[in-house]
Amino acid sequence: MLIRTAPTGKTAPRLINDLLDHDPRHAFMHGGRNLLADPAPRFRGQGSLGPRKDKMDCRHKLMKKEHQTNAPRSEDERPDDSTEYKVAAYCSACLYHFDVTANFWKRNDRKTPCNLSDESNPLHHLRLAKSQTSKEYKEKHGMDKYDQSIEAHSFVCSGTECPLVVDIKISPPRLNHHMLSYIFDTAKLDARGRREIKNDPERYSGMAPIKPLQALGYLRQYLSDAKGAKSKTELKKIARRNKKYMLTFADECDELFEYLDFVAIEEPSSEPEDGPNCFWQLPIITDINRNFIADVLHEIDLLMVMRPQDEGSRTTVYHLPALKDIERSLGCFDYPKRNRTVDLSRDEHPYYISLGAVDDFTDKYLEWAYERQCECDPSNKPYYLDCLADLANGRQSADLQTRLVMATSAGELGLKAIEDSYRYFNLNPDSVEGDGHIMGLYKSRIESAPRQKDEARECLLNIAKHRNSEKIEALANDKTMSFEEALEFLGISVDTASDSIEASAVALSLESSDKAKIARALRVIASQRSGDFTLQRAAAAMESGSGGSTLDVGDAYNRLQIGSRGVPDEIVFTYYQSLSNGAPSGSKDSYTEALRVIALDRQSNFLLRKLEDPNADVQASTSEPVGLDNIGNTCYLNSLLQYYYTINPVRDMVINFQQHRMGLNDEDIKNKRVGGRIVDKSEIIKAQKFVEELHNLFENLKTASSRSVKPTRELAELTIFSSAAVADFRRASISSPHGPPNLSSIMDGPVYGPQWPPPLPPPLPTTVEEDIEMIDHPRNKITENGDDSSEATLVDLDQLPPSYGETTGNEESSPGDDAVMVNGEDSSPDRPSALEKPPPIPPRNKSGLVIQTNENKDLLPNDELWKFGSQQDVTEVIGNVMFRLQCAIKPTSIEETSGAQIDIIRDTFFGANTVYTQKAQSLERKTEAWPSIIVFPGKVGRDIYEALDVVYDEQQVEIDNTTVPQYASLSKLPPILQIHIQRTDFDHETHRAFKNRNPVVFPETIYLDRYVDTGDPNSAIMRRRREAWGWKELLRTLEARYAALKNDQAQISVLDALSATKDFVSNLQEEEIEGIEVDPALPEALEERISEVAAELEAITGRINDLRSRIQGQFIDMREYEYKLQSVFIHRGEAGGGHYWIYIYDFEHDIWREYNDEWVSEVKDRRTIFEHQGGAGGTPYYLVYVKSSDIKNLVNAVCRDVQEVEVTHTTEEWPDLMENGVSAALNEDEDSPEMRHVEHAKPRPLRPKPSVIEQSAWEADAWKENEGLKDGAKVDANGKPW
Repeated sequence: MLIRTAPTGKTAPRLINDLLDHDPRHAFMHGGRNLLADPAPRFRGQGSLGPRKDKMDCRHKLMKKEHQTNAPRSEDERPDDSTEYKVAAYCSACLYHFDVTANFWKRNDRKTPCNLSDESNPLHHLRLAKSQTSKEYKEKHGMDKYDQSIEAHSFVCSGTECPLVVDIKISPPRLNHHMLSYIFDTAKLDARGRREIKNDPERYSGMAPIKPLQALGYLRQYLSDAKGAKSKTELKKIARRNKKYMLTFADECDELFEYLDFVAIEEPSSEPEDGPNCFWQLPIITDINRNFIADVLHEIDLLMVMRPQDEGSRTTVYHLPALKDIERSLGCFDYPKRNRTVDLSRDEHPYYISLGAVDDFTDKYLEWAYERQCECDPSNKPYYLDCLADLANGRQSADLQTRLVMATSAGELGLKAIEDSYRYFNLNPDSVEGDGHIMGLYKSRIESAPRQKDEARECLLNIAKHRNSEKIEALANDKTMSFEEALEFLGISVDTASDSIEASAVALSLESSDKAKIARALRVIASQRSGDFTLQRAAAAMESGSGGSTLDVGDAYNRLQIGSRGVPDEIVFTYYQSLSNGAPSGSKDSYTEALRVIALDRQSNFLLRKLEDPNADVQASTSEPVGLDNIGNTCYLNSLLQYYYTINPVRDMVINFQQHRMGLNDEDIKNKRVGGRIVDKSEIIKAQKFVEELHNLFENLKTASSRSVKPTRELAELTIFSSAAVADFRRASISSPHGPPNLSSIMDGPVYGPQWPPPLPPPLPTTVEEDIEMIDHPRNKITENGDDSSEATLVDLDQLPPSYGETTGNEESSPGDDAVMVNGEDSSPDRPSALEKPPPIPPRNKSGLVIQTNENKDLLPNDELWKFGSQQDVTEVIGNVMFRLQCAIKPTSIEETSGAQIDIIRDTFFGANTVYTQKAQSLERKTEAWPSIIVFPGKVGRDIYEALDVVYDEQQVEIDNTTVPQYASLSKLPPILQIHIQRTDFDHETHRAFKNRNPVVFPETIYLDRYVDTGDPNSAIMRRRREAWGWKELLRTLEARYAALKNDQAQISVLDALSATKDFVSNLQEEEIEGIEVDPALPEALEERISEVAAELEAITGRINDLRSRIQGQFIDMREYEYKLQSVFIHRGEAGGGHYWIYIYDFEHDIWREYNDEWVSEVKDRRTIFEHQGGAGGTPYYLVYVKSSDIKNLVNAVCRDVQEVEVTHTTEEWPDLMENGVSAALNEDEDSPEMRHVEHAKPRPLRPKPSVIEQSAWEADAWKENEGLKDGAKVDANGKPW
């Protein structure tokens, strides 16, 4: 059998899906495109294609015609060369008829059908062989009411050995609109009945006109009787003078009865004067009309179901779905899917349709569909490659990405790459220009723009592949580079030394992915220098991509005795120097090789430059922010500090603290109130100490030349621990032998935060454990651990550097894991013991190094307090920071009503709500200030407006044993709006806290007009709000009713329960079990109730959709109070702990950055921020929005002023200022355990604090003394003038 087929094809599931979507009634709405037969149009991006389906199109619900169908009875049945399956079906919605035939005998030269167990041919891939329109079909087969096909299509399988031919025939309803109008038009039926009753009122006494449901029922009864007759003699006759017939049909429906094969007959009357008696004889059922009559009966059954309930009861006929039979016939029933649920409301991506696939295909099946489509239609292979690439990215599929890499390696190109290459030379992809013209354009381009040579060459090579032109390919592969080009490319001069050239090449490779070009440049220069061996080796190493070494990066860390890969570059270099200084030549080379491997692995310009010149001053970029080192699971602290540094009012106040410092005289302190309470002098002193530490950090963030800086332990303590919490902790620690309490016991009430129930019994003593870094490079922070990974939240004492009042020698190591702290106890699993060999001693102080000694004994030495601090709720830490900032600064004014101070912090962050409570006789108002709004994710997730609605919408509250309505409005909008997403919840069954990961969808812009207080309860906005509240109340009622009817918790809906009950009762009636009586009317009553429930569900669904649409659009036109998203805090972990990082938006440069401890990087794909909804990347925890009208004054993401600071050899000048007898001599053999090297803490040398500032220097008197130092100049904590 010779068949000419279309080039493109579609898999069997795609064909079935297209069949269900194809509505022949509305083809004109799609430009005449036939979803079944026409090739899928090319997708060129959003908006390039019209809708695949119109909203009026029917998504067919195919029901099986049992007696016309011959399909496989199970998925195990296999066809042979004589098999033919046929599924006859009708759509229960549009009443169209479909015949799907699977023929395995027509192409008898093929013997092996495709099947799911065959990896090469798991599914049928069907290509259109021929199509017939209604006109063509009638011309071939003639007019026939029994066969009214309007389109027919034949498909053949592209499998080389598969014989399958699929024929699809589509027919309109057997009862067309004209025929139906006789009995379906309510007005016609009513007029007909009234006319007959008027003509003979006595005969029709007590009777009324017939309704369409009854007319359909009568016609159905006639046809059913005809079908049931076993012989012609059993056929009944319908008297045309029958009262029921006359009221229903009269003499107007003869055309309908003749169309349905009724035969008009006359018989003589017993009374000759009355004329003959007229009858309709029921249709005689033959092989010709049997299926036709059966189809009409199916249509009547469906039409009766569609009639309104008020027309009366009807008998329910169950229709059997045909989809499984079609799938079995086409060999795709229960094929492997990536998702068992299908969202029919969501359109498939056009790329699936282009590949002849469906979106529930597994990656393996999708790849197979791509390859089969390319085999059948090789000319469009580039377009199919683009389809696969886009779907692979959307699915984030490693397997598909691997397939794409293989295709790219084989020289395959996507259509977009080809088109872009032509456009690069201002050519059309269909250009008829000759090869010579294109080559001329290339030469002209690289002559005028030599820096674009690589890009032009790549585009030319793509064109060569597309045209299969050897000439163009030879020109594109000509990679000759001149000596001058090589020098310019590497940014060097003719006199540059070879070692320096190699270092420049390595540094450039970190910024460019074209290492082959760098290697080529090195070889050109090496050739010019008579084969310079150093450059040749560098070129070979560059091409191999291994840095010229076979050393594994893990072995490189071990060789330098570095236990964790997460340590900063500076520490890595310190280890290297410690080992290599004074080491034999071979060992030093070994260490250098290890450092080079690590540098290349980290892509660290710092280490590579240090390899070139250990004394090189490697500057950080002034256009990028600086990271913060994690000093022991202080990831949340780092995120918070980075956030505050971008807030202009906070940063300016901290850097210029002396201008805002609160005075310490008794009168000022007496009247100072922050947050509704009086603040004493000690709290102010500690708060000012906090701001001074923050000042030092902000100065470092501004001026540091390194990639990151390290916060001090003092700052961490003062940030995390409030004075009240420390005091309560101290009292509890002294009074209780069982260790510190948790927060709920301190605060005498429940605390919603990362807390846990009482701990399990203490574990047995464990072996000494080494410090474990919580995370490595930020690229691994997100992907390696899911959102349910558990890590310590705020701090881990054992990873902190020793405090100035502590010693580090001869102490037992305590666990340093990245563990969850549970009520002060370490719940981490066992870790391997520490390395037997200690890490190397850092290098001795060289001339000019400054040593910092312990000067402050006000730190908290209690490890248990740090463990307690690790449990602190992050919102408490934010509150503590706000409180300390306000305590440290003087007020700008005083609030008259409360006496609380107004200051920069309050003006920047604080908003206010006015709460309205409707009492019996009055509307009471109460205004409450707040620094942030707390919202909740809810049980199923919500968007940010829905979350805010919970705070501001009207609700019923109980006051004085009376339930009254209460709502809130925004009476003061803060410049910086902070929204805390409270994700910590409590499971009352397990008595454990857990994290609510349900999504809270937030946009980059929000509008707060709907919540703003107008002061008038009857204002336009309040009328809108009340209207929305009413809709929401109604929506909740409808949703509750819908849920009750669906009854998902019981896993059976009311509708299913009623249907099952009806079937059970019907079976009881049929079986006639002795002793069990069933009310004959019960099945019919159940059927009526089933119809009522179905109608109610349909009505509720429509009403719910309407209400949701109204609520969503209620405030869409109100856009005066606009806020832009500035920061997003992310948390990955459990309620008891985890890891935090932050995304901050740079408004000036329109980029988002990720701040992940010491790593700061640009976010290339913003979906990583806005799709953080509980997966591996964590969940949003805290949102910050900025008032749009004042963005420039409020935030600035980059504030940098890197200055070269000359190192002052101050240690030699101040030998007597060192405390505790520590000498500044540089030739000591041992380091004091009470001192640390400055380069470990800060990137630039700092002068030591004057000796007159003793441990009590933070007290008021010491500050007074300090104010007089250095000719009256005030100094900061580093001895520098303010």
